[in-house]
Amino acid sequence: MRFVGDGFPPTVLCERADLDAATWALEHRGALESVLREHGAVLLRGFDVTGPDAFEGLAGSLVDSLYGDYGDLPHEKDADRVYKSTPYPAEQSILFHHESSHMPQWPSRQFFCCVTPAAEGGATPIVDGRDVYVALPQDVRTRFETLGIRYVRNFIKGLDVGWERMFGTDDRAEVERRCAAQQVSCEWLPDGTLRTTQWAPAVIRHPLTDEPVFFNQLFLHHTACLEKEVRELMVSLFGDDETAYPRSAFFGDGTPIPGSTVELLRGVYDDLAHRFAWRRGDVVVIDNMLVSHGRDPFGGERKIMVAMGDMVTRSELSGPSATAA
Repeated sequence: MRFVGDGFPPTVLCERADLDAATWALEHRGALESVLREHGAVLLRGFDVTGPDAFEGLAGSLVDSLYGDYGDLPHEKDADRVYKSTPYPAEQSILFHHESSHMPQWPSRQFFCCVTPAAEGGATPIVDGRDVYVALPQDVRTRFETLGIRYVRNFIKGLDVGWERMFGTDDRAEVERRCAAQQVSCEWLPDGTLRTTQWAPAVIRHPLTDEPVFFNQLFLHHTACLEKEVRELMVSLFGDDETAYPRSAFFGDGTPIPGSTVELLRGVYDDLAHRFAWRRGDVVVIDNMLVSHGRDPFGGERKIMVAMGDMVTRSELSGPSATAA
């Protein structure tokens, strides 16, 4: 295994056209795990992985199990464990987040494969949550670490993923059972909308390194991060009641997270972000519990496949960040 260049993420370049990516990955799994533990991400370039089967084979060689029941992303055609990237307007950024960090379980590994790089833009920037934790002002860090985050989500038809697709069922009783099992509060609004409320840590300790990591989905839920036009639409539909918006976030005790705090955090992430230009066939592997990712605006066609695996549940974490405040 040979690294090329000195950029980030560390890049492994394949120089053999006949090399089977999945076999190579399995043989070098231990070495790649060491790289991920240190850097949080690694770029595999030149392995000619552009189809769902080859991508699933490569990803499956690096985890004990791939996850096939993720309701927030559509599946690739005829691929149970490979997903399409988030369907989001090309002219807007997807803000930094650790995948499913607001949920009772999340993938410890996430994989991205470039089938078609965008003609312009479209990078997948990444940020190490350990660096974010260190860079935060002490008072901000302590409050998030102590209180965690309360996420509120309304599955409003036409504005977000429907609850039927998210949960993979149209049985309300089954949804209620699952929410109760995961300590998620749920209620049915008069128009049939499902509202869920759940607490999650804002900071965790990595289960292998015991390092503190700023680990959450604040930017994808806090209303201060909405585009101006979207914010105006939400106000016209729901007024100032942010708990009625499709997504919102508060400190774990229910108090508001000031917009100024969110802007400070966004500045920290922007300062720490690393970007690279996608090439066809590139595969990026990230430790989702160390590294957050986003997506830059882009022009032209862009296709990125996604896989995730080795799920972790919140109950597996240790320390005060694993339990509600």
